[in-house]
Amino acid sequence: MLTVLTEGSLKGATNPERGNVQSFLERLLVEVVSENYHYFLSEHLSYRDQGDQDAHKFCWPPLLANERQVSGLFAVGLSRACPISRPEHPISRSSLQRNGEDKQSSNKNGRIDFLTTFGTRQIALELKQCPIATVGEAKLKSGLESKWNTVSSQAKQALVHIREYSRWYASPVSIGLLVIRASRKVTSRRGVEDARQAAAKSLPVVAESVRKLTSADFLAYYTPPAEMQVSYGWGKNEDQHRVFPGVVFAAVVHGSTK
Repeated sequence: MLTVLTEGSLKGATNPERGNVQSFLERLLVEVVSENYHYFLSEHLSYRDQGDQDAHKFCWPPLLANERQVSGLFAVGLSRACPISRPEHPISRSSLQRNGEDKQSSNKNGRIDFLTTFGTRQIALELKQCPIATVGEAKLKSGLESKWNTVSSQAKQALVHIREYSRWYASPVSIGLLVIRASRKVTSRRGVEDARQAAAKSLPVVAESVRKLTSADFLAYYTPPAEMQVSYGWGKNEDQHRVFPGVVFAAVVHGSTK
């Protein structure tokens, strides 16, 4: 289930004639979580063929993995949600070499995680991932706040550079999207299913605390099927469980460089 808590309200970015960023984010997340489940099912069948009855506990879908794997999942989602999408897009047009070599790839030029076309507008998408525990308030998690500030700043800078080349980019906006993976270790004092249910109940609370911390323009959370919420192979001896009740998506939308 995908639950949207906060919808984008930036007037210029929600213009349906150019491309509604709210619709873009919703459509993108539908594709991302669908592809994530497709991966899980395929991996589950692979383990099952090996005779493992608890195959789902050993699956590791990309949405729960590190930032690079999450980025790859979004690359697939963007290719389905948009007619045109380009990963690792050079900020400066002068960095685009026809022979495929980035001879002028300097720190000043940099790259945008994804540049995509939706409707008649170009959207620069900066993506970050952050794991947090389901215990405690989001405001106490300094790593989360740091990642949010970083992705917001990078998205703003992407828009600044795109507007310098306005002839190449139509009605541009930029989005900083933070993918927040919530999880909790299963202690010896609690059964796996009890821990899963408790973590699942806490997910809306976690999402609300993220909303308060970030004041995101768009906020949603994804609750996967129960069989995807339990993972085995954690701890020093790889004999512990961890539960993953869901993922929170927080986005900031920049329509102005001021």
